[in-house]
Amino acid sequence: MIMLGRETKNDPLPPPPDGDEIVQFVTVKRGGPSVENFRLEFGKTHLTPWNKKAAKVFARSFIESGQYASDDKEAIETSFRTHIKTLCSHYRAQVRAANAMPPSQQTIDSRQAAARRARRKTLLDHRITGAYCHEDLVNYRNILRDMGPDGMSGDESDARDGVKRYIIFLEEWRNPEVAPWIRVFDRIFMTTKFSQVNRPKRGNWPRIRVPTTQRNVRRTGNPVPGLPRNFYNEAWLCTLDVDELEALNVQQPVPLVHSEAVLW
Repeated sequence: MIMLGRETKNDPLPPPPDGDEIVQFVTVKRGGPSVENFRLEFGKTHLTPWNKKAAKVFARSFIESGQYASDDKEAIETSFRTHIKTLCSHYRAQVRAANAMPPSQQTIDSRQAAARRARRKTLLDHRITGAYCHEDLVNYRNILRDMGPDGMSGDESDARDGVKRYIIFLEEWRNPEVAPWIRVFDRIFMTTKFSQVNRPKRGNWPRIRVPTTQRNVRRTGNPVPGLPRNFYNEAWLCTLDVDELEALNVQQPVPLVHSEAVLW
């Protein structure tokens, strides 16, 4: 790596010799790779005259450095010629990355939307798991399933002081009183991340989610149909017409309270 001017394998490879240099070397044996000007030809094949000479230069320098026990020049050459094939592959990847077009805004938006959707799905799964962890919560599992990922509050990533966290944004259609009720399931789920002797278990932990500090911020996501009436924001319900209310299929309300055994 040092002969190629690289300190680690992640450092970029130097550019190959140009066409004129290669022609001069092949036709009249002028120039070519040397310890002072050590470069490789990253062509369709790694076993070019230039690279074969480079393998000889490398083997001689390797032995003369005195830092290694081996002095089998032929074996070192053979090993380096094999390694050149890997370096050629790395260089082609390096060129592709350098020439790659940045993703379009549409692609970026799609990736971000998919990531938000995945986080909502994970949040829902955690809450359903929490429901199964307490006998006073298990009957809510079907309501959580009915809410689905779209019923979970969305979030946006935010990094401050080196700590990545997610800012929660409530849905315009959802009753704000659902938030404190449903976050109890998060607290119960957290108990599954500790062992019986109260030690943290291995594995991924839930993300750090904090409510937004922006007042009156609401997201206009797709409302989830078929939920109890008190899961919907009454002010938002009043904006719907008869057909929209019928499509929403509002159900009877359920108490948004938890037992003392759960809250203890």
